[in-house]
Amino acid sequence: MEDNVKTHIKENEFLYTTIILAVLIIVLIIFGYKKGYRFQENFMIGKLGSLSLVIAMPQTNIFIDENKKIVTSQENEIVKFSLSPREHTIIISRDGYFPWKKDFLMQSEGNINFSPVFVSSNPSGSIITKNDPEFWKIRNKIIIDPLPTKNTPRISKDGLVKLWIDGNAVKVEIASNMGSTTPPQIKTVIQPDSAIRNLYFYKDRSDVIVFSINNSIYAIEVDKEGTQNFLPIYKGTAPSFIEGDSNYIYVLDGETLMQVII
Repeated sequence: MEDNVKTHIKENEFLYTTIILAVLIIVLIIFGYKKGYRFQENFMIGKLGSLSLVIAMPQTNIFIDENKKIVTSQENEIVKFSLSPREHTIIISRDGYFPWKKDFLMQSEGNINFSPVFVSSNPSGSIITKNDPEFWKIRNKIIIDPLPTKNTPRISKDGLVKLWIDGNAVKVEIASNMGSTTPPQIKTVIQPDSAIRNLYFYKDRSDVIVFSINNSIYAIEVDKEGTQNFLPIYKGTAPSFIEGDSNYIYVLDGETLMQVII
């Protein structure tokens, strides 16, 4: 009997070895999965990374890799995801606003933070008539509004980014992290063919700027990595503008002066 068992094992040694190895591989895969390890697109093994989103508005839809993940329920909600180390696409949508999209590469154990931009697809506001005591003051300020230069840049609210025009190229200088010896980083945000008339930071942000050109006013992200979102704020004839507070801009289009909510 023993001889028969030994003979059977010897004859099927390759099969048993294969089964044992397969079981070990499955156990290792399950163990690694629970520990946060995933296969990357190059078939190397990497660990899950973290994506953090600050969503300004409730009832916002979040899609990752074309799958609906969550609908926010409160203002300035922080939403976090654990993602495999590979390329991903995130889309943010909300009724009445242009969609925001970002393609990005999650590194192994990476940590990525995004704060999507919300721009209304149906801009609202009010016309300021000549009977308003502020009409001429605001109108004249828009007409003489100088573009920022490298010597006289606009400074973001957080004091970390400078903004100016060089030729017709929009430039930013991003300060280094506190205590870092790395010099500030200078980037070209956009360089259109048509002349830019006005240039400001968008709301209180340092990562989005707003400018007027041709017949429109646009918001555009500073960061070109992945997808550089480019969103229309206002379309008219030849609008110029200045900032109001963080929620609106003053727009002069022909002889029409408006306060436009952003």
